[in-house]
Amino acid sequence: MAIVDLISSGLGLLASEKDITPTWVEGVMRGSGNLEDGVTVTAVSTERIGEGVGILSILQRVTPTYSGATKAPKSIVVKYPTDDPVQRGTADALVFYIRELTFYRDCAPSAPFKTAKCYGQAIESKNTNFTIAMEDISHYRPLNQLDGVSLADSKIMLEKLADFHAMWWNSPKLPAMQDVFPSLLNPTYEMVLPMLWAQGWPMVEQYAGHLLPDSVSGIGDIWGSKVPWMLGNMMAPLTLAHGDYRADNMMFDGDEPVVIDFQIVGTGSGMYDVGYFISQSIATEVRRGHDQELVDIYLDRLEFHGITIDRAEMWRQYLVALCFCVTYGVTSFASYPEQNERGKQLVTDMLLRSLDCVADNDALKVIA
Repeated sequence: MAIVDLISSGLGLLASEKDITPTWVEGVMRGSGNLEDGVTVTAVSTERIGEGVGILSILQRVTPTYSGATKAPKSIVVKYPTDDPVQRGTADALVFYIRELTFYRDCAPSAPFKTAKCYGQAIESKNTNFTIAMEDISHYRPLNQLDGVSLADSKIMLEKLADFHAMWWNSPKLPAMQDVFPSLLNPTYEMVLPMLWAQGWPMVEQYAGHLLPDSVSGIGDIWGSKVPWMLGNMMAPLTLAHGDYRADNMMFDGDEPVVIDFQIVGTGSGMYDVGYFISQSIATEVRRGHDQELVDIYLDRLEFHGITIDRAEMWRQYLVALCFCVTYGVTSFASYPEQNERGKQLVTDMLLRSLDCVADNDALKVIA
């Protein structure tokens, strides 16, 4: 199956739903080898999906009507930049979109987990307008960020994460890949993340201040100044990190894990992904008391791949990651008043779960 370059093929990028025409969909399907000669796309219907989930992008499910019998997909999913100016600004500042296109093209075929097939993609060189057309995998069993992930499913996803990290563990290929998949410690993050935190934290205090655990409420005053230190402490051993390894980006095809959304892929310590997943995708009442067990599941799997682990250092990095990853909930709060109800609940849950995890593990001690 080929991946269509949407720009060089003349199909163009999507800027809104009205751009999803029968001609465009037919070009993607035929160019990727998924539509037989003599069959055309006569109409399309669209449905916006992932609202409150696809925070940095718009997702549309597209259902084509074909002119005759075909083995072409009954539906596809297209992805293009968010129309939320705050989230778009975040994605542009941190150069998120090119990462996903590159991952689908270069890394997905060898990944140890399933992901959606990519039919077509492109990004403009002069800005960050992009489009991806991919397989609709909505029939798989999804995990859900609001509900949280069970311990049983969490253990499976942590083992699969270790399989992914092990593929890239201290790989000599990583330095050359950092132009697209930047390291956690980079000047852009050091400059932008404290600014985004400063925009989000007042909204946290306004809308969720009464919900914060007392023992960690002071994180708002110190987090920004600790960004370079936290990033520097999550840089070794070096691997390729998913960056957004959370429930809404995971599902199961039977017993087989499926992972999507590669906009935040970067290089750094694998404990970044571990801390992010555990602290924000597992409900506090399910996670509480199981942090060490869950981290050990991941580390045991790395050792299964023949990797030597300094467990004390990995636990220390886990605590650093817990503190750092509070940023996701905080920066998303900058647009809290404009979010739909699921979006508001999602960013609130992400925030409170992460802060509860920091509090439960006394993680602030490592950065204070």
